[in-house]
Amino acid sequence: MEKLSKEEQQKLQQIFNELQNYEAVADLLRQQMNMMANSLTELSMTVETIKTIKGLEQNTEILVPIGSDSFVTAKLAATNKVITGLGADVSAEQNVDGAKQMLEARIAELGRVLEQARQELENIGKQIEELRPEADRILTKTKEK
Repeated sequence: MEKLSKEEQQKLQQIFNELQNYEAVADLLRQQMNMMANSLTELSMTVETIKTIKGLEQNTEILVPIGSDSFVTAKLAATNKVITGLGADVSAEQNVDGAKQMLEARIAELGRVLEQARQELENIGKQIEELRPEADRILTKTKEK
């Protein structure tokens, strides 16, 4: 079994450190992408709900979720207005068309950010794949006689 030179040991350690860092960044990106995908799903469901509400008549009875798969019955006081979150814990009443447009703009922006994250994850994957052969080459030296 051949012993690695000091330079090869340092190079191998450097590669392992880089691989570890890339893997950590990739894991973080995957978590962020999952959160973004969940947000996209929620935004899409909200837009669909707004479209449905717009088509209903005032005083229509609806079920409102209150958590733990429980609901209360309520009547719609208005079908042309909704209260939407604007960010930073601020909400405002908007007409349904304005709220729908705002949410669709959020969906589009979040879709762009998600695509950027996918591309970044792909680039990290390529960098990982470029480092592995060098680590394998150095490690095979230790197995040779």
